Amino acid sequence: MATWKVARSSKVCALSGRPLAPGAHVVTALFGAEEEVSEDKVRGTGFVRKDFLVDDADAASLAGALEGAYCVWRATLPPDTGHRAPRLDLGMARDLLERLVAENDPSRASAAWTLAMLLVRKRQLTLVGEKESALVLRWPKTETTFQVPATVVAEAEMEQLEQELSRLFEV
Repeated sequence: MATWKVARSSKVCALSGRPLAPGAHVVTALFGAEEEVSEDKVRGTGFVRKDFLVDDADAASLAGALEGAYCVWRATLPPDTGHRAPRLDLGMARDLLERLVAENDPSRASAAWTLAMLLVRKRQLTLVGEKESALVLRWPKTETTFQVPATVVAEAEMEQLEQELSRLFEV
């Protein structure tokens, strides 16, 4: 079975060169490309995607541009949802929490507590209980527990904590 990879929208009209705005009506076509190589290493089985703004093209020029296309479809581009926040890498978050717990640095206790609570919320960490002003936690599928100091983060420290976590996660 052959597998083809189709590129995402090019963000530019193939006829006029104008950018494709969110919500625009487009006609998309796939054209065979001799120079591309698919996963099965057969030359000529790749595709090139071209997007055309319906508003920019008259019927004759659009028909000419679509000549020889392997397939064609019409679509409306999704609306712009704004800037998307980067996703948290849960594996890296676990490694970071393990390092913060091993260091046992009081100046980073609020960062460790915040990270632990985030991992508990994401169900990557289990909260066992609280003992002597510390959270008792364990990783899923393990029996060993560890402690993270339970700290109260004052509003004045919030910005510093945000900067610390952003720096640690390189966001």
